[in-house]
Amino acid sequence: MTLTPAQRTIGEGIDRLVSIEITGRGVIGDLYQAARALQDAPLCLTAAARLLEKVHKGQVVILATGLPMYPWFAGEQDGPVGTATLARALLLAVDAGLYVRPLDDALSLPTTAAVLPFPLEWEEAAVRAQALLDTLRPSALVAIERTGANEHRQYHSSSGKRLTDYCGKIDTLFASAGEREILTIGVGDGGNEIGCAAIRDSVLQAVPHAARCACPCGGTTIPEVPTDLLIAAAISNWGAYGVEAGMALLLERPGILHGRDIDARVHDLCAAAGANNDGPGLLDVGADAVAAPLHGHIVDLLGRMVESGIDFGRLYREPRYPWF
Repeated sequence: MTLTPAQRTIGEGIDRLVSIEITGRGVIGDLYQAARALQDAPLCLTAAARLLEKVHKGQVVILATGLPMYPWFAGEQDGPVGTATLARALLLAVDAGLYVRPLDDALSLPTTAAVLPFPLEWEEAAVRAQALLDTLRPSALVAIERTGANEHRQYHSSSGKRLTDYCGKIDTLFASAGEREILTIGVGDGGNEIGCAAIRDSVLQAVPHAARCACPCGGTTIPEVPTDLLIAAAISNWGAYGVEAGMALLLERPGILHGRDIDARVHDLCAAAGANNDGPGLLDVGADAVAAPLHGHIVDLLGRMVESGIDFGRLYREPRYPWF
């Protein structure tokens, strides 16, 4: 897909917005620059374009998420929220599916999705990966805030805590998809997520604890399995939002990007299901210790960018500028 100058301009703005340092960790600037050095065009827009090229009506996309938070080993709202809103965007963009049903139903009904667990043991996971790819024949796989295994097959938090016993071994699925030349995309914010293998050196330099974890394995916190594309964002949900915005821009359909009301509702439901807001592990509504209303502001700004990109210069043709 060839990008116009206006699309590239808006795409750069989307990337800058979703990678702005808001949590004070001081790592996303370096991680973004490393990821961007691998691609000619903006990260979110590139991922959006590739998804639109690869995924067509009725086809399957596998979205992977879930990062257990130490020491509770319970899920967080960063990841699941972006996964849900990206699923909605894929439905609107290419009719890929949304309503949650059992797998057999999801394969036979339109606009459906299935939520599937994944094995905790490596051997079982490898078998499951091949079976899923054979059965579903996905057009793409996207991991959003999904931790990956390091060189010792151990999973870690960004601070180096061991999470291995609580993580489905989804790396087998992404590795097998890569071998089959199925599009794979990783979205992360801390260097320990699937896809960050592509920027290993930068993660080692930028992220504290990345070079040596805090568990007995003594390895890095960086996953070994790469993805075709990597999106580095300040908060992983925002990376997913950026992909939505990219699809909305390319298809000239602003409604593909969800609005702040949907964003608030998904955060509410995620918290009600027991996912925490990082930091102290409270079940308040938000992600990465950022309150939900602030995430809504990001969605609003992305929407404004998309509208500007679709009709570049419309602002200056509005009635208050009669000389145009």
